[in-house]
Amino acid sequence: MSQMPEASQTNRFVVAALYKFVVIEDCAALQAELQQLCNTHGIMGTLLVATEGLNGTISGLPNAIKAVTGWLRAHPDFSDIDIKYAAHENMPFHRMKVRLKSEIVTMGKADILPSEQAGTYVEPKDWNALITDPDVLVVDTRNDYEIAIGQFTGAENPHTASFRQFPDYAKALAELPEDKRPQKIAMYCTGGIRCEKSTSLMKQMGFDDVYHLKGGILRYLEEIDAKDSLWEGECFVFDSRVSVDHALNAGSYALCHACKMPLSEEDMRSEFYQPGISCGYCHDKTSQQQKDRFAERKRQIDLAEQRGETHIGQHARMKKSSIRRAG
Repeated sequence: MSQMPEASQTNRFVVAALYKFVVIEDCAALQAELQQLCNTHGIMGTLLVATEGLNGTISGLPNAIKAVTGWLRAHPDFSDIDIKYAAHENMPFHRMKVRLKSEIVTMGKADILPSEQAGTYVEPKDWNALITDPDVLVVDTRNDYEIAIGQFTGAENPHTASFRQFPDYAKALAELPEDKRPQKIAMYCTGGIRCEKSTSLMKQMGFDDVYHLKGGILRYLEEIDAKDSLWEGECFVFDSRVSVDHALNAGSYALCHACKMPLSEEDMRSEFYQPGISCGYCHDKTSQQQKDRFAERKRQIDLAEQRGETHIGQHARMKKSSIRRAG
């Protein structure tokens, strides 16, 4: 949600997923400032700082999150930073880390600077009109496992397993004969960061009319009534919910903790599905030694839950996924 939720007895903590493409001259200085700020206010999570900008997910009590996001809004580089909020019952992270990176979302193209060249933002209220234009190629910039559970009507799947593979898809489009090249391209992703960087790449490759959905799928689902929606299925999210429905409530999918694939109810009826160990997608791709390791991890997590504790493995999975949540 774009407005910060109020704390309640069941949801004491606020999670803020944020990003901004902006040229940062002194990444080390910003890293130190953010680390001290978050430590002072008891904030946990991970922030990534690179020359191209800032990205990450943090959590804390409402007043602490307000202090950090207020500091960012007051900073000249981040006054319009994109922030999405969610309420959580428990603190989802166990430490605070501000990391220096070559990219805040890894495409493998460090020379791409969306803050200097990117496509045109399209507000959610204007998105339907754009993607129903027959002259527009609609491209889902997410990965196969995300697209598998939901996408916009008529969108093209680039068939990528990671964002690093997207430049190959873009190159193939750019190399099409002039009469077959798309004249208008509309791109989208979960939260806006990947499609924004993708439009920058497309502009560099010579495409002029390139657009991207502001705030991504999540903002579209928040602002567009279900009866008017062109979204089909559920939206994969990089947190413990796995997916959300059109009302942004937790969806019907679970996650295979061995291969990280989202699993439908039908998938979970497979003879190869063992919670925490394997599923129909990965049972023949992991060794018995790996399966034994997954089984031991699950046993430790179950024991921790019986003691009313949270196993470190649960924290690690949440942390790894949530770094990318703004995508």
